[in-house]
Amino acid sequence: MGFGKLLEEKMKEKGVRQAELAQAVGLPKTTLSSMILRDNSKIGLECFLAICEYLDCNPEEFYAQYGFRGGAKMPPQFVKKYDSLDAFGRDMVDTVLEKEYIRCTAISENRASTIRIRHSIYKVSAGTGFELDSGDAWERISIPDTPEARRADFALTIKGDSMEPLYSDRDMVLIREQPTVEPGEIGIFIVGGKGYLKQYGGDRLISLNPDYEDILFSVYDDIRCVGKVIGKVE
Repeated sequence: MGFGKLLEEKMKEKGVRQAELAQAVGLPKTTLSSMILRDNSKIGLECFLAICEYLDCNPEEFYAQYGFRGGAKMPPQFVKKYDSLDAFGRDMVDTVLEKEYIRCTAISENRASTIRIRHSIYKVSAGTGFELDSGDAWERISIPDTPEARRADFALTIKGDSMEPLYSDRDMVLIREQPTVEPGEIGIFIVGGKGYLKQYGGDRLISLNPDYEDILFSVYDDIRCVGKVIGKVE
């Protein structure tokens, strides 16, 4: 039997209605009803103790049958010690508990909010280009789950500063595979066997950093667009 059913039995024993208990402990009535209906065993410590206090029952009575949080057991001695504290002591314990709950929840959410994506082990140049290996070399990495990350086909790490201030050395960019980009858009290009991250200028590849000259195309160049840069990993 979970906490919800045990709570329902205790309320009947004490003659307390759901609306009365919900108002007394600061819970929405719908939350309390759901807790009982679903026999929910997940409840915060502060709320648990407030319910026990209002129903005038020893928290250890619940613990003996139910166990706190249905798996992460609350030792009886903890309940006894907490119950013996004055208002200041309880406030101190509740403050620490709340801070640790927020910290651990944030860590859990951060771990959950990632996405796996292909990442090239070769850096793409935002400078004078680099020689590409003849074969593909990829690894799978985890990055923050964002709308851009979900639209991307793979990620590349930049080497060089020719696209500053928009993209800097060691930035990781998100790429959507496509054979062409529009003038003014930034993409990944292969020119003469070398890879570049540049702005497409129609007849040239443009560097945003004025310290670098544009790369003009010639009729002899083997030019290929790999994809469009749609964002970067923050």
